[in-house]
Amino acid sequence: MKWNASVTMTLNIDYEDIEADTEEEAKRIAEDMAYEDVDFNNCMCDDDATAFVWPAKENEHDGE
Repeated sequence: MKWNASVTMTLNIDYEDIEADTEEEAKRIAEDMAYEDVDFNNCMCDDDATAFVWPAKENEHDGE
């Protein structure tokens, strides 16, 4: 027996240290990066992406 299926999933991609002057610009950059990643991996995705951004902590990756 053959079956057809459609699976809907939520995808979260974390990006760190996005350089932008404003929160809105950071959101746009993150959304663009996500669409590029999804497209690169031949995935299908709805066009209603929502980015959540927050300030990166200074020296977070330096162990300080």
